Amino acid sequence: MFLVSNDMTATLPARTSLRVVADPGERVAVRCTDGELWLIRDGDPKDTSLAASESFTLAEASRVELYAVTAATLRVTRCRSGGATIRGWRGWYRRALNLVYPMQSSG
Repeated sequence: MFLVSNDMTATLPARTSLRVVADPGERVAVRCTDGELWLIRDGDPKDTSLAASESFTLAEASRVELYAVTAATLRVTRCRSGGATIRGWRGWYRRALNLVYPMQSSG
């Protein structure tokens, strides 16, 4: 079992597994490019299978175990959600405005 931390392409031998974790604020797409994968999601009683050319998107702050039913090749792609970027830009803009127009303290 391995923990995926970055975008990657991997080949799993039959009957081996790979754990994928999506951090808060990111989604993770898993695409099976060859073979067959079985997806076991934490807290979900319904498992899913992926055949070649099928994909699955893992929601933020969740985990999935990818089990290779047959030898399988897969691509894992991480994507940060746009909300954090927008908040970051707004914070930068507020700080810039405060430098130009400092808030007056009433004291």
